[in-house]
Amino acid sequence: MALSNEDLQAIASLMDTKLNPINSRLDNMDNRLDKLESEMSALKAGQIELKKEMRETKDKVAATYELALEAWGQSTENRRWLENEKAIGC
Repeated sequence: MALSNEDLQAIASLMDTKLNPINSRLDNMDNRLDKLESEMSALKAGQIELKKEMRETKDKVAATYELALEAWGQSTENRRWLENEKAIGC
């Protein structure tokens, strides 16, 4: 029992009808996946920028700390110098 060309076309048409909803869902999933990949790339770029800004902030905090420490040391030296001047001048 061989299938005729018309039978094969009918089977192909039925298969297409059955597979169309699946293809639509797969297309929707592909679109969602593309959107998700795009958002992930944007998040990664943002994360890299945040890390860069954190490093810059860390460097600025360290520089500010060093400057404050130096200013404190200088004020301590100035106070000692003034105290010595008062003691010598008395």
